[in-house]
Amino acid sequence: MIHEAPGLQSLSGWGRTLHRTCRVRRPEFDGAVVDAVLAEPRITVRGAGRSYGDAALPGDSTSVVLDLTALDRIGSFDQGNGVIVVEAGTLLKDLIDQTLWLGWNLPVVPGSEYITVGGAIAGDVHGKNHPGAGSFGQHVLWMALLRSDGTMAQLSPSQDPDAFWATIGGMGLTGVILRAALQLQRVDTGWMIRNRCRTYSLDQTIEAMRAAAERQELEPGRHAIAWLDAHVRGARLGRGIVDEYYSASTLDLPGVVAPFPEPRVAGTGHRRSLPGTGVVSNATIAAASAARWHLSRSGNSQLVALRAALCPLDRANGWPAAFGRRGMIQYQFAVPPDQAGTLHDVLAFFSTRGMTPALVTLKNLGFGDAGPLSFPIPGWTLALDLPARWLTDHDTLRPVDKLVAGAGGRIYLSKDAITTPELIPMMYPRLADWRRTRQRLDPAGRWTSGLAERLGLLT
Repeated sequence: MIHEAPGLQSLSGWGRTLHRTCRVRRPEFDGAVVDAVLAEPRITVRGAGRSYGDAALPGDSTSVVLDLTALDRIGSFDQGNGVIVVEAGTLLKDLIDQTLWLGWNLPVVPGSEYITVGGAIAGDVHGKNHPGAGSFGQHVLWMALLRSDGTMAQLSPSQDPDAFWATIGGMGLTGVILRAALQLQRVDTGWMIRNRCRTYSLDQTIEAMRAAAERQELEPGRHAIAWLDAHVRGARLGRGIVDEYYSASTLDLPGVVAPFPEPRVAGTGHRRSLPGTGVVSNATIAAASAARWHLSRSGNSQLVALRAALCPLDRANGWPAAFGRRGMIQYQFAVPPDQAGTLHDVLAFFSTRGMTPALVTLKNLGFGDAGPLSFPIPGWTLALDLPARWLTDHDTLRPVDKLVAGAGGRIYLSKDAITTPELIPMMYPRLADWRRTRQRLDPAGRWTSGLAERLGLLT
């Protein structure tokens, strides 16, 4: 019996470049998920909707969107060993709210707490500590996966590992993750200590990040990120601010500071896009970039709340609204360690075309994992925020795609909104292996998404 009928709802990715009116089901229990799966011929799985493009949108009107955000219960938490079992719709924020004050935290936290556990697994998200801690999937002990025939399978690195790793980073295309067991890590406090270094060129920024990566490999809890100034020209292009964070102990805290700060309250409501082109332009980007670089100063040992350090996106929840009605895209890619020259080439591409990204960040990546579609590879990852109105067609960034693929790199599927399928097998050389496992899990081909259809991931 079907417990609820699908309703029509207007949905978009977080970047707001695509808007679709979709049939949506929002089941509240496992049984209702099974009923919905058996009733619908084609299904797109959706969590909190924080993927930037069309990963959680249907490709056409024949698909129903399965919204899992009502499956948000914490099943169990062993405070002795830090193992927590949660439903897939649980927000990382809610999980951290429940565990941080007890001295436990997620080993990997992306730039926002407002994504679901299922979305974090499906995107195999990474944080600023990847060289030491790896990506989110490395800390999943097991998961319960609902297959398209309505049966459930428990997957782990030792129990059907091919299916497990196809689901880690599998973009919701192998089945419905219902719940997962995660291994948390101990923390002494809810604070971090920040060391900041200001650089004067891209080469200096890269060298500072290389040195940080060596420290990160030895300390899984050490985080590093660089903001790059892309509005300047010539030798100063890519100057930046490199922030390195490490966990604060109780001995590091002044006596008046509580070990665990009160959870911050961030606005999560949908903010309307500003009219027209919004406030993001080359002029405002240049002014903001210059001000940020000049006002920042190198310095060590600044105390910062852990959640503010790890989740800066949550301080700018309305960021996409500033880009106007056509929204924004984030172009994020990774290249191997010896391909730092590609970072120069990509920044120069945008600079010479007068398309200054509104935000550019650089992070270190360490070892990859066994997920065929997982994004991280050892090396560098650069993320650039751009007004979508600057991309006149899908070919605008094709030269950048070719630079990335030619360097042995790849684009981040969770962020993508514009890439075409030709280079995807080159970027993800294990795509054929993933397709074979996905076919075994979903022989009827019921799981789909706009991303999957646009990039030809399923065939």
